[in-house]
Amino acid sequence: MLRILTGGSGRTDALVATENGVIIGHAMASDATGHAGGRRTEIGVVVADGRRGMGVGSALVRGLLARARERGATVLVMEVLAENRQVITMITDHWPVTRRDQSGAYLTIHARLPQLTGDKPGASPAAGWVPPTRLPRHGRPDGASHPEPAGCR
Repeated sequence: MLRILTGGSGRTDALVATENGVIIGHAMASDATGHAGGRRTEIGVVVADGRRGMGVGSALVRGLLARARERGATVLVMEVLAENRQVITMITDHWPVTRRDQSGAYLTIHARLPQLTGDKPGASPAAGWVPPTRLPRHGRPDGASHPEPAGCR
């Protein structure tokens, strides 16, 4: 199903996070050629209300961006509700924002993705990247581990 949704082009990814068989988050990324021939990836992330602030969205973003960087993306584009300060702060804390455009209730943010040192096209992500197969344990009041996202390329 996810392969159909992503178009099977190799320039689009979809990830889902599940807990006890229930989807609690999903994310998609689609690459495009930007201005001056640069490659950008546009991503969208949705996390269930009861699972926000627990690292689910961050893990999904990391997974999408690692794969986009492997495909040569250098710019991240996200459309965020302008009132969603938590996500805007997460973006600006992690990547240098190059442009912000507001249209109504939405803010479109363009940020530069840093090149990984020693990166070669097709190389695996740099050390320190947390793979999307295991989400961080912090944030759960019961101490249980987070759900595992399943990916589709």
